[in-house]
Amino acid sequence: MNRWTRANVALAACALVLLVVDRWPVDSGQTATLTDLSPTTATALRVERGRALRFALQREGEGWRLVHPRQAAADEHRVAQLLAVARAPVLQRFQAGPDLAQFGLDPPTAVLQIDDTRLTFGDRDPTQNYRYVLFDDEVRVIDDVYFNLLSLPAQHFVSP
Repeated sequence: MNRWTRANVALAACALVLLVVDRWPVDSGQTATLTDLSPTTATALRVERGRALRFALQREGEGWRLVHPRQAAADEHRVAQLLAVARAPVLQRFQAGPDLAQFGLDPPTAVLQIDDTRLTFGDRDPTQNYRYVLFDDEVRVIDDVYFNLLSLPAQHFVSP
């Protein structure tokens, strides 16, 4: 075996090890969630963007109702999707420092309030498809797909 062949074999072995480590299954029982809120106990939802209230939902008995910007029965399935944001898996977390603007959290891009719990959404991570969220004096990183629910208009949550 010549020197180049050995180098290529060593490089291939390193690539294989990195691939195995990257694809190794993670125990989902230890995955942290954005909050400990239970979607079944929530009674009020508010979504703010640009410091303005976009829409608000209120639980009425077993169902939900859009109460802002107009009154209408809400689609239960779509409200459940919005409530799922509170249980989003957290990919990374760190203590919030004084400079929240570096994460787009001062001012925030959007705010989701579930009862008394405020989830403040900032910028997307520039290298991944993740979103910064401020909660409980920590910056938490979640998949950006959850943020997309906060971009929907109030009409999306109205029952057909």
